[in-house]
Amino acid sequence: MKKYIVFWLLLLATQISAQSWINSEETYFYAGTGLDVRNAVFGGTVNPSAYDGIFSLGYRNEHFSFEAYYETFQAINYASSGFNVGYVYRPGKKLIPVTDLSISIIQRPWKSFPSLAINNRLEFHFSRFFIYARGESRWRTDYDFFQISVYGGINFKFGFEY
Repeated sequence: MKKYIVFWLLLLATQISAQSWINSEETYFYAGTGLDVRNAVFGGTVNPSAYDGIFSLGYRNEHFSFEAYYETFQAINYASSGFNVGYVYRPGKKLIPVTDLSISIIQRPWKSFPSLAINNRLEFHFSRFFIYARGESRWRTDYDFFQISVYGGINFKFGFEY
């Protein structure tokens, strides 16, 4: 089993580093949707499995990334809207890691709270869309604790050459 895991890790490293010849457009807009995989599959600390969805609009220009988003989680009366500013490590490649900082407002029925998060995302690009997995570490100021979440989704590219 260990050999099997090591083999796949080495294969992943090769996939990430051996794509210098694969290039695509580096400047585009995108729109998409995603969900919190942890909440959808396992549930949260205060809720059973439920839909926690995200809708986003973004812009990419080589190493710069900007994204505005809205998240809704009706099972716990939670909504959040904000923006991410990020750094794109390998623009134009098929497999792209991105790190960004998220500033948002958490809307609860009784009050709104500011929130800050650090995200790491791994994207796999096709010609007109890309899929992603994103890990998030968010400071939840509505309950004053750090929460780690895992999201997945799809974004569609448009504008410029697309």
